[in-house]
Amino acid sequence: MMRTNVRTIQPTEPASAAKEMFRRYDIHHLVVVDRKDVVGLVADRDLMDVNEDAAVRQAMAHPVVTISPDETVRKAAALMTGHVIGSLPVVDDGKLVGIVTTFDLVALLAKGAAHPAPNTERMVLAKRGPRPKPVTVDGNRKNRVSPARRRGR
Repeated sequence: MMRTNVRTIQPTEPASAAKEMFRRYDIHHLVVVDRKDVVGLVADRDLMDVNEDAAVRQAMAHPVVTISPDETVRKAAALMTGHVIGSLPVVDDGKLVGIVTTFDLVALLAKGAAHPAPNTERMVLAKRGPRPKPVTVDGNRKNRVSPARRRGR
């Protein structure tokens, strides 16, 4: 589910280089690495109001939230929701091995529509039959009186 072809950029690169990578590769997130260490993350929206000559480190999110490759999809979704982020670098033993984005999660969810559950009849409240009458503590059934009867109708 994670993508293993991760685009990276160094923190000293200019914002214009990051914008060019976003355009060229049609991506929205770049992992910022310094000597193979993940030090930040930059999204295309982070660079909207940044000077073209500014270093990526000025716009990147850090410290970066990462996930290991053996974690569940649910954990990835929870981390992304909890931190209000759009992507998670996947790191294994300190090495960048992939990335998971909100697009990946939505694509996985949509894939379920291609393989729908079997069409079995579901229990609908209206088809359930009459409900049992409530039982009191001593085991006797309560006589329920409808509100209309109480009013004398």
